[in-house]
Amino acid sequence: MKNQSWRHHYLPVFYLKGFTKESNKFKIYNVQEKRFIKNGKEFSPESYFFEKDGNTIKFNESETDFLETEHYSHFDNNAAKLIDKINSSNNDNRFNVDEDDMPALNHFVSLMYWRLPHRKEELKDFIKNNNLNTLGLAIKDKKGINDKKLEEELKNSEQFLNVYKYYNSLMDSMRGFECRTPYTIIESTDKFPYLCSDNPVIFEKNVMPKVYEDDYLFPLSGNRLFIKTNRREKFPAYLRLMVDTLVYKQAIKYVSCTDERYIDILENNFEKYNISVEELKINIFNKLK
Repeated sequence: MKNQSWRHHYLPVFYLKGFTKESNKFKIYNVQEKRFIKNGKEFSPESYFFEKDGNTIKFNESETDFLETEHYSHFDNNAAKLIDKINSSNNDNRFNVDEDDMPALNHFVSLMYWRLPHRKEELKDFIKNNNLNTLGLAIKDKKGINDKKLEEELKNSEQFLNVYKYYNSLMDSMRGFECRTPYTIIESTDKFPYLCSDNPVIFEKNVMPKVYEDDYLFPLSGNRLFIKTNRREKFPAYLRLMVDTLVYKQAIKYVSCTDERYIDILENNFEKYNISVEELKINIFNKLK
């Protein structure tokens, strides 16, 4: 019997490697328990930010991992090549990317956003409050009439939810095919520790953001940022601190970091702002425009 994959990363391993330094590892901070896992032990990127059988589809008594191994992996591999090209280049040649590369990067952001485990309830509500036609699908009987009963059964299925989180990302690519939103790739300082979280993309809009048209900030690695808004100025150190603070504060459970002291710095920095997380986000986007 063929062994199936079960460690399904919602943050791909290739992506997480961009937030390691010399040791190719990072420490894991549990934001709920406010402590570093195993007293600050370093972990490989394979060790965290995955969901057991997160993309496994069950049909009656059988299971399949095709969604993970044949679909997510395909787009992740393409994104890995693009992000590696950006991370290994410099701003002198615009990181070797152009406008034609942006749909692939936008699609990767959408894939990441919708496969985050904590987005499940948001997606459930979206499916519940829309008919299949709005979702880009249809179920019809032999006469070509919509089958309402089967439609509701499908919408309430856990397996449909797993498939639709992937399909919705494909729809995002189609929705944004003609969209040409300004973008900027910025190289920030390499002197700070590298930090990532289980909720890394910063959207200006909180609920059901439109990846293909809404402004967002996406950490490509520890010192590269993709900003979907029109900015050509240098990225100052204080703004990098603000971004890292927000990535840390919007984490659901885990934050990776290459230096334990950095979490305290960010926490103290946030307390010094004396503002809410939402206000911090507003300030960041105001400074990016």
